[in-house]
Amino acid sequence: MDISTSYPKPEVSGKPILAEKVAWLLFGATSLQLAFLHPYIVLLPGEHINLFSGLLCALSLGATVWAANKAELRRRWLELAICLVLAGLVLLSGFYSSVPWSNTWRGVVLLSSALGGFWGARILLTTAARQRSFTWLGLFMLSGILLVTLVFYCFTGKVSGVMDTNSHPLATKVLLLWFAPLALVWNRPRRLIPAAVLLGLSYLIFFVAELRSAMLLPLILAVLAAFYGGLRVKYLLIMLAVAGIILFYFIRLLPPHKIGKQYEPAYYRVENFSFCWHIAVKHPLLGIGFLTPREKYLQDYQIKYPYVTEQQFAGSLNQIVVADNMILTFMAGVGFPFLLLYSFSIIVLLRRLARTLRVNPLAPPIAPLAVFLPLVAGLFSFFVFDLLLHPQVCWFFHLLCGLIPMTREGQCG
Repeated sequence: MDISTSYPKPEVSGKPILAEKVAWLLFGATSLQLAFLHPYIVLLPGEHINLFSGLLCALSLGATVWAANKAELRRRWLELAICLVLAGLVLLSGFYSSVPWSNTWRGVVLLSSALGGFWGARILLTTAARQRSFTWLGLFMLSGILLVTLVFYCFTGKVSGVMDTNSHPLATKVLLLWFAPLALVWNRPRRLIPAAVLLGLSYLIFFVAELRSAMLLPLILAVLAAFYGGLRVKYLLIMLAVAGIILFYFIRLLPPHKIGKQYEPAYYRVENFSFCWHIAVKHPLLGIGFLTPREKYLQDYQIKYPYVTEQQFAGSLNQIVVADNMILTFMAGVGFPFLLLYSFSIIVLLRRLARTLRVNPLAPPIAPLAVFLPLVAGLFSFFVFDLLLHPQVCWFFHLLCGLIPMTREGQCG
């Protein structure tokens, strides 16, 4: 499938052209706001919900649907139907939960950022010119994030606070935006040095932020890149040797409490596997909502992890609320039907992408491998953090999913 002809050209009349321009501008503006989280307005005081960004995503989604060719939407009827079912499950879960106000708005932000990113890519990024433009926008966003973060760190000793309030969504957002320098390298090999600088600065931020998972993920991505022919073996070995030395000092510099068995993130994540199952079997269809307090479910629950007490775990539940694992959060928060349908959809998309990788992993303008590697990084991160509840991560993850081709022979888009 040739991406240059995969989407019908705009009609001669003014409305389709205007609609597409408006949708494209809103899509780019929303991406910029989610990258830098500025400007930012608190619309729900007292709630840990980024409704401002969520509404921007919803506005972009509405403009995208307005600009879409209706015949193209009908051709993608199955994807559209799955999205509608998933949206219905999330909204019903929030409405019927014990705290419907918070859970419904949290669900709205999740849906608008996921659907806005996915359908924005599906409908707007369907030509080589648009994909090249968005790649340059991605490079601008990644460069700006790294520059601002490094300057902020030099003055405060922290990497989060000026944009993202937490270092984990910041790191995952950076990893997802790696699609841009990777696409640049595989599309224009002469741009290797600036792309390598961006990747190296990203790794520096992961190091100073003491992010263990973010330090390991690039090594996994390098091995995958070599496997699919995007990186020569000799360069892979050099990277692994250098990274091994860096990781040696990184682990030595970690505070002792971050390695112990009683470290809160460790016991909290392990215990939540059985605890979320305990909740999910009681509410299998719609879950209990994303932000519903869960301490009451401890009444008939027996702690499994041997290095934590019930009092400690209850205190962690009161502070963290979610499960620090997207699979468990979906299972307990919105129920088994949503978890199974969403997981099935992601698996189908990844299978399509894997078939494309076997045909031509470095096809321009955005190489399928440049989409695959950030998606893998995101999926690994979701096993240890509830990052899809952050609209800036949810948008870019599903945007990359929207770039996955519809056919085996298709390029991304």
